[in-house]
Amino acid sequence: MHERTLLKISIIAIVLLIVSLIANVVFYIGYTSPDNCPQQFATEQVVLSEMSYQDYSGTMMEYADLSGANAYKSIFQGTDLRNADLHGGIFSLADFSGADLTGADLVGASFDYADLSGAILVNTDLRFADLRGADLSGADLTGALIEGADFRWIKGNYKI
Repeated sequence: MHERTLLKISIIAIVLLIVSLIANVVFYIGYTSPDNCPQQFATEQVVLSEMSYQDYSGTMMEYADLSGANAYKSIFQGTDLRNADLHGGIFSLADFSGADLTGADLVGASFDYADLSGAILVNTDLRFADLRGADLSGADLTGALIEGADFRWIKGNYKI
């Protein structure tokens, strides 16, 4: 009698394991279908558009495409953004102190009230950029294109 009960429990346990295995296989196949597979990004260019409230301090972003990005209140202290494309992006209240933006495309980008103190903006294209209230203390804008840029209410002394 005791052996029969043990046999019934063993059979029930085996059936439950088999059902669980089948369910996991079905779920895995459905989850890894081409529509859900993250490998699709391996062949497509990933464009960062929402970057707000993030810390990118000290990162290497040379030649990065951040055009049209929204990086409100993000931190880019000491970040290497040489020759990066930031045109049309929103960088309001962002911290670019000490960042290297040499040769970057900042056409039409919004840097209102951003901290650009000590930033290197040599040969940067700032045409029609919004720099209202930005802190440019110690920033180097040598060779920068500034046609149509809004420099109202900026803080600090900068080199042009």
